[in-house]
Amino acid sequence: MKLTKTLAASVAVAAIGIAAMTSAVTAGGARSVESDSMIGVPATLTGAAGQIRGVNGGGLPWSIGSSEVEVTASGKVEVAFNDLVFAAGPNVGKNTVASMKVVVSCLDSTGATVNVSTPLFPVTTATALDAGGDGAVEARLALPKPCIAPIVFITNPNGAWFAVDGL
Repeated sequence: MKLTKTLAASVAVAAIGIAAMTSAVTAGGARSVESDSMIGVPATLTGAAGQIRGVNGGGLPWSIGSSEVEVTASGKVEVAFNDLVFAAGPNVGKNTVASMKVVVSCLDSTGATVNVSTPLFPVTTATALDAGGDGAVEARLALPKPCIAPIVFITNPNGAWFAVDGL
């Protein structure tokens, strides 16, 4: 019985904390999704086998170092990353793709998938002293309202994903 009262008190305190955080986040009408964890396309998800919401995986495996992603309800998208490089193949450990884009995938209010992409942006390519794979983009996209279950991809110019947000 004592455990039940302690558990109930803990749940009540947590609920108050969550309500306070929610009001702080939405007080100005600003809602956002943020992530500092992206995953490169693994070997098992290359090509069509790695399709997520109509976005195929890249043709070879990729790995990614640090990353930061923010997408707001108003459509502002900011993505920065380091060390997005091939994880297999003849260029393993290097990036040879000079331009990439970010695709934000949402479900709209009918449950339909809506994929919206940034323009191409520059990404560093491998040199004798640096593996490359560093890039950043800031853009405003016309996302559906609401944008349900957003997924953020870094893709090649043709739209195949090299990295996706995840844990």
